[in-house]
Amino acid sequence: MGHMNKITTLNDIVDTLKLQFYPNSISTFEEMELFNSTVDMFLNHKEEAQNIKNHDNQKRFVNVEFAKTKFRVMATSQSGFNVVIQNGDITISLLKYSNTHNNPLVKVEFRAEFLLRFGYKSAIQSVKNIVNNFFSNYIVKVSEIHLAKDIQGYEFTSFDLHRIKTLSKTKTIHHNNISSEHYYGNAFTGFSIGKGSEMLRIYNKTVEISQKKEKSFVQVLSWELNPNFDKSQNVWRIEFQFRRDKLKYLLGDNGLLDSLENVLTSISQLWSYATSRFVHKQLSTKQVIEQIHKFTTLEDGSIFFLNPETLRKRFQRADISFVWENILSFNNIVAPKLQKIKDIKKPEVEYVKNAYKAVISTFVKLKRGDFNSDELSQILIDANKELKESQGITLIDKARLNALDYMSNAQVFYSQNGIIEDGFYHYKKDLLNNIKNTYAIIDGEPTTIVTFEQYQKKLMRVNV
Repeated sequence: MGHMNKITTLNDIVDTLKLQFYPNSISTFEEMELFNSTVDMFLNHKEEAQNIKNHDNQKRFVNVEFAKTKFRVMATSQSGFNVVIQNGDITISLLKYSNTHNNPLVKVEFRAEFLLRFGYKSAIQSVKNIVNNFFSNYIVKVSEIHLAKDIQGYEFTSFDLHRIKTLSKTKTIHHNNISSEHYYGNAFTGFSIGKGSEMLRIYNKTVEISQKKEKSFVQVLSWELNPNFDKSQNVWRIEFQFRRDKLKYLLGDNGLLDSLENVLTSISQLWSYATSRFVHKQLSTKQVIEQIHKFTTLEDGSIFFLNPETLRKRFQRADISFVWENILSFNNIVAPKLQKIKDIKKPEVEYVKNAYKAVISTFVKLKRGDFNSDELSQILIDANKELKESQGITLIDKARLNALDYMSNAQVFYSQNGIIEDGFYHYKKDLLNNIKNTYAIIDGEPTTIVTFEQYQKKLMRVNV
């Protein structure tokens, strides 16, 4: 392994942050009208910007001042939004309010330099001050956050990709042909593991700066302020990326990491979670080669193929590397990792198909490969009869009661965690209407006397 000396941590930073602002329940119609008129004002400037002829869209803009801050109103906008305004610190996308959508009205993307220069807490507050000029009653959600740590004292190689233990199936190696003066003759610049919602990147920040001078602010604003920074050594960045579709299922001390406040109070916990999801293991170069090739070369030069299970267990049992041991804290805090909660999802057609496949498969096994639809029908009739005799309800009644149970559990889940899947309210409405139609009152009596009380009790729980 690329062990040089000891690991030096140069910083712990929030490198990327994207926020979404939604109106909350106390937002008034007047407030939303005012917001729309502000967006209209920017749209007028956008039309002006669109008249500017230039093949580079970044040069098609109109300068404006808003909330005592200078912005460029761009000729082009982000997909799903009406207009984009930006400056050297932030990009703000705006969408006019409408009753027909639940989309964020304001989306803000912070520049890495802005976050580093001001610190993420001050940077967020300054953005809130700007958004307050659009509308003041809002909910803020984090759509993406990157936590990063710059280190010295270890040289990562392509072998290190094979030292990372992860549940992710996606591993990508990035190569760059870099001249020897920039990279001491080594062409390898880093790797990434995972997908957008949960990803690890490890890359040579020194090389990146030598290629992209605009990234060099980190050296001035951060590394050089650290007395342990060694200019003669490469700086490697370890960066974890999380998006909202992952964050909203992670549970911190104050609740789910869906709201901005909960993410900010759980940053050290989020880092602990990340370093446990992706673990760098202490494997020798020889072990990594064997891991890749799936064989070892014996002393006499012959090849001995290694059992996949042997390799898996070796990898599993390997100790955490000294690099990882040195990066487990964030802002000098080793926090307990976050819990991941199980989501409740709306039933899908696939479940019905799979259940049907299971019934047919079991029945055909029972019949030793034969299939007889009359016999299968009789089994279902008998099952219905047995349930009616033992519990006084039919299979359909039982299924409906289970659907109500499922719905009431979803209600509890929502009240505790604030997560509800798209289309869930429609599911609830259809379910209740369908069951009410089934249990219609005929001449003052319910159609299914035995289950009507049970049905009413469960219905009350779901209607809460």
